Amino acid sequence: MPPLLFADNFLAGSLLSLLLPGILLIVITLYFVRAAKHLPKDTPESAPALPSPEVLAAGVEAGIESARTEPPAGEG
Repeated sequence: MPPLLFADNFLAGSLLSLLLPGILLIVITLYFVRAAKHLPKDTPESAPALPSPEVLAAGVEAGIESARTEPPAGEG
């Protein structure tokens, strides 16, 4: 197989070995920055939000124990 014409000397090979990973890093960074800017505004930043007070009140009325907002017996 003949050698590549653009990397047949030491300087070209060393420049390619430095520039290609750097360019790849820049491209990946730009991709993630662009993707982060295009997230919907209503996307929560952490875990899903807790249910609204109306949902909890409806659960308490239905007799669901896990809907109560009282702290556990060991705390408080």
